[in-house]
Amino acid sequence: MASRLRNFSRMNPPMFYRSKADEDPQDFLDEVYMILFTMGVTTSEKEEFVIYELKDVAQTWYTQLRDNRVLRGCPVTWEFFKGAFLDRLFPREFRESKVEEFINLCQGCISVLDYSYKFTKLSKYASSLVSNPRDEMSHFPTGVSDDLVEERHSATLHDNMNIYRVMVHSQQVEESRIRRNDRDSKRERSFVGGSSKWRLKVQDKHRFKKSFSNQNPSKYPKAHDDRVYNPKSQK
Repeated sequence: MASRLRNFSRMNPPMFYRSKADEDPQDFLDEVYMILFTMGVTTSEKEEFVIYELKDVAQTWYTQLRDNRVLRGCPVTWEFFKGAFLDRLFPREFRESKVEEFINLCQGCISVLDYSYKFTKLSKYASSLVSNPRDEMSHFPTGVSDDLVEERHSATLHDNMNIYRVMVHSQQVEESRIRRNDRDSKRERSFVGGSSKWRLKVQDKHRFKKSFSNQNPSKYPKAHDDRVYNPKSQK
């Protein structure tokens, strides 16, 4: 047991205090569970490992929970611990706010990739809304940009589609549109730049003609003014 605890500590599991404002009880349980699952810890042993990561208020709560269970002659199993932990340290108001955040999730100015991350993270708080793959795929497009909704809706109609394929497809559609818009923008700038150069040449030509025509005619005497009077030619 001691060697396994050392291995558990080396994997840098999160700690939970309950006194810190930015703590998420669900995230804590999920991360610890994944570490224990990777280590091959059995269900009956999980509770023994997780209590080492409880600190401050959370540790006090667990001590009281364990003592009450011992007095009743009931062990603290992993399933019982999870339920009691979330009921006590994950207030209903906080859980409801997460569900509301999931329902109102919109892509806005973020990329499809970031939207997918937030969708996946918040969906665990609203399991009743995404209880099956079809519900997940139906809810995912509701928060994305309007110009991509039709593309994603078409993708969900395929029988072999799942939420992760829809996310990847949506990201590919967005990236393709960004590249196409970049090409169109470069082409437009190239056209505008060429037109500007042509207009400048035309304007310079007009200015040159106008400047030449405004020159003083006296500086350029006509040829007949240069003739010399010869009296002999009148005889």
